[in-house]
Formats: sequence, C-alpha cells, structure tokens
Amino acid sequence: MRIDLHTHAFSAHTAPKVLAALLGHAHRTLPGFVAHGDGTVPDLVHMERAAGFDRFAICPIATRPEQHAYMARFLAALRSGALGEEAARRVIPCVSLHPRDPDAEAHLRALVRLGAKLVKLHPFSQGIRLDHRAMIRLLRIITDAGLPVLCHTGHDVTAETEGLATPIQILNVHRQVPGLRMVCAHCAAWKCPETLRFLLGRPIGVDLSFQPATGVEPIIRRFAAEHPAEHLYFGSDWPWANPAAHAARIAAWGLPQSRLDAILGGNAARLLGL
Repeated sequence: MRIDLHTHAFSAHTAPKVLAALLGHAHRTLPGFVAHGDGTVPDLVHMERAAGFDRFAICPIATRPEQHAYMARFLAALRSGALGEEAARRVIPCVSLHPRDPDAEAHLRALVRLGAKLVKLHPFSQGIRLDHRAMIRLLRIITDAGLPVLCHTGHDVTAETEGLATPIQILNVHRQVPGLRMVCAHCAAWKCPETLRFLLGRPIGVDLSFQPATGVEPIIRRFAAEHPAEHLYFGSDWPWANPAAHAARIAAWGLPQSRLDAILGGNAARLLGL
C-alpha cells in the first residue's frame, strides 16, 4: 500500500483565494515556491491516482478554537460521499484542533467517533510554540486518545515569526508527553540545520516533504538514508509538490528497496492501523 501522509485541499470556492494568499506570503522569501495543482479535492484525487498512491491524508489546520465544528463537517462530508466516491474510499480522515480549545478532549472524542485517524497541528498557522503548555496539553489529549500527530516543524515559508517548531522544542514535547506518536513534517529542516544534530538517528517520526526552492534537500536525503527506517514517512505536502515527482525524487536517491517501501507506505499503514 502506497500512502501519502501529508496533503492539503480546499473547497472549489476557497482554493483560489487560499493558494493566492499563501503564495503571496511565501514569495517574500522564496520566489521559486510554486503550487502543483489547483488545491481542490478532485484535483488531489486525480494527482494521487496518477502517482499510484492508494491512500492519502488531507490535513486541515484549525486556526481558531471553534473550528472543531468545521472538522466534524469535513469528516461527515467525506463519509457521505459528498467529496466524491473515490475520496470517500481513499482519503485518510485527518482533523485538527486548536491548542486553545478549552473543550478539546470532548471535541476529539466526537471526531474519533466520526472516523478521525490522524491529527494535524501547525504551530505557525495556530500561533503557538510547539512546546507551549497549551500545545503540551493538546498533545497529551491526542496521545491518550490513541491517535498519531502530524506536525509542521522547522520554519514555515509563509510565516514572518521564527522559532515556533524547532528541533529542541520537538525533543521537549517528547520528554513531556510519554507515548507521543508524532511525525515531524519536513524533518524540521528549513532554517533549522541543527535538526541533523538533535533529531537525526533518534526514534522520532519524520516525513520527507519539502520544496526544492527551500534548499533543504541535502538534509532530507540524510534523514532518508540514515534515520531509523521505521520512523520515515512519505509526504508530498500537495499542492506544494507533485506526489509522483516527489516519490520519483526520493526513489532516485538509491535507497535500499526495503527502506523505500517503508517510506512510501509501509510505516504509515502501521501508524494508522490500515
């Protein structure tokens, strides 16, 4: 089973505005940052089918505490087929909660009943440090519920603030949240070269998503080759990368087939119980 653990998609109505806004922010520091699709669910389904991926997670981000209600609507639409029959079969139900949601525990229980399998967090979009006490509280709630976390780490190309998801903070949260199953998106690589010192080789999950414009490919390649094989995951971060091209890029690094198979889906299938 081939699994893309990290994608984003938006409604046909909002996708053009969201992509334009994010690209506008990104181009202030990375003019080469581009989108590889229109950001809609049908386009994502088409791209993943063409790339040969069986399952893929659409990862929303709760930027306000009240958006737990949106997450419930998203899961209901997915289950009902309102997002398309193929999406209903292949999309991994992923949700997000805001660290400042006072009722996060109850809201997560409700989302699990609706089928949630994964929680996405994004310190930059949510405006809170990864190791802030509110984030620690939420990570404990998610861990107690038995769900894994996919978290943006490193710097963010659309953000002006820095230092919200650093390698040191990743180590801090693992010390404070026993049993945490967190996949660190982008290997915490961009603007954090110290990730090689603090994270490489540790039993901490990382996904190998990145854009060439960020210049972090040498760091990502080291994780792909040297990190414990059972803690590596494929993520395209679509629409910011083409899943087929990104998988081909990783395959061209000459990794052993067993390691490549683990990256392209074996590890994610075990993480999610698929």
